[in-house]
Amino acid sequence: MLFSNLLNPRKMSRSIRLIDVAPTMARVLGVRTPSIDGRPIDEVKDWGCDRVVLAIVDSLGYGLYKTLEPDLHEMRSMAEEGLLLKAECVASTTTPAIASILTGLMPKNHGITNTGQASESKIRSLLEWASSEEVRSAVVMEEEGARTFEGFVPVVMGVSKSLGVEDFDRKILSQSLAALSADPRLLVAHFVGIDRVAHLGGGIDEIRSAASAIDGHLKDLGAAIPERTMVIVCGDHPLHAGVLKGVFDTKNVALILWKKEDQ
Repeated sequence: MLFSNLLNPRKMSRSIRLIDVAPTMARVLGVRTPSIDGRPIDEVKDWGCDRVVLAIVDSLGYGLYKTLEPDLHEMRSMAEEGLLLKAECVASTTTPAIASILTGLMPKNHGITNTGQASESKIRSLLEWASSEEVRSAVVMEEEGARTFEGFVPVVMGVSKSLGVEDFDRKILSQSLAALSADPRLLVAHFVGIDRVAHLGGGIDEIRSAASAIDGHLKDLGAAIPERTMVIVCGDHPLHAGVLKGVFDTKNVALILWKKEDQ
């Protein structure tokens, strides 16, 4: 992977929230948005990207990321050569947080608190906005969540939650690589290892191992994507379960933006 010295991540014009991810992706893709709460991140508007890969890393809080950063070689490289932000999370659990990431709406405005509501909601996400404008999109996540996009998104790949932690995220990677063969301009993938280890009572060593595995998956994914792709890596919420709940930053998640350069 090639990196460019794009930005000093400490120079930001305003505070960033997770609801800013969707409009930022929409601007890269040239997709119109309905009225939403988020605003595009201006610092990346001149990167010249025309594709987006969004990797949602469950429970990657900002404080946890900074603690694990020395072991996360790929994410650290992306952050150093791109942009690392402390993004304010907008929900403490996964489903409403991801709904906000993908719609640009605060939870009170999208009203989605569980997967069933996501299936029934009339609120549509960036994936669906893109598809309606013939911008091909793909989503890879746990199969129940993936089903909520069926009929709206061209490429939907679900992974069984019955798989173990390592196997689940490994399958997310393999399905994401397979989805790339359909040439989507937007790919959303959801890695859950950190969160699942935390729920199982794992300590920092187990969480570090899960995060390092995801870091390796991001390296493989980055090697497979086309040039001029913006990669966005973000947590959905800080750790909210297990022995380390509340130990790290409880209000912010890590948000990394990086561009794959022309070779």
